[in-house]
Amino acid sequence: MDFSPPLCQGDILIVDDLADNLRILANTLASQGHRVRAVRSGTMALIGAKAFPPDIILLDIRMPTMDGFEVCRQLKASAVTRHVPIIFLSALDDASDKTRAFEVGGVDYITKPFHDAEVTARVQHQLAIQQLHRQVLTHNQAPSDPPSSPSLSTAIHAAHTILAYSDRLSQSPDRTGAIASSLEDLRLHGQTILRLLNSLGDELTP
Repeated sequence: MDFSPPLCQGDILIVDDLADNLRILANTLASQGHRVRAVRSGTMALIGAKAFPPDIILLDIRMPTMDGFEVCRQLKASAVTRHVPIIFLSALDDASDKTRAFEVGGVDYITKPFHDAEVTARVQHQLAIQQLHRQVLTHNQAPSDPPSSPSLSTAIHAAHTILAYSDRLSQSPDRTGAIASSLEDLRLHGQTILRLLNSLGDELTP
């Protein structure tokens, strides 16, 4: 399927002990204009994230020596990296793993094998949330000097992009029941972001 380039671009750190997974994810995200870093261990992930905090971390659960849950716990314990969104990656579509992933601080969960459009949409989702958060902070810190309309407009377009990706991927003939459920969840989050952005825009309108 042919998708329009995303409007939000960011610095993405991918953590997976398998080189093939790193290659697939890095190629997918780099082709969308993101800056991508890839490491193959939890130790390297902690060093890289703390030295240069990324916008998003894609983190594999099943890794030797230090699994993704422990990496996430250590990232959330650091003031430098605690606010970086973490999307977990796992070959297991297991409810207990998903529950644990959210309990340790993950914001989303992607099951292998990867679907390019789903990975792109979920990354866009988190980047749009970050952009909205920055807009709100700017608005609260300087109410007399509201955020520029182009910046808000970009965030709104990003929310529409999330919804467009979800709609297009939902029409894929090879989607599974799990993918359909994930897409519905993504669609609902995208609609929530869009409502918040539109509300912020109404508040800023003289």
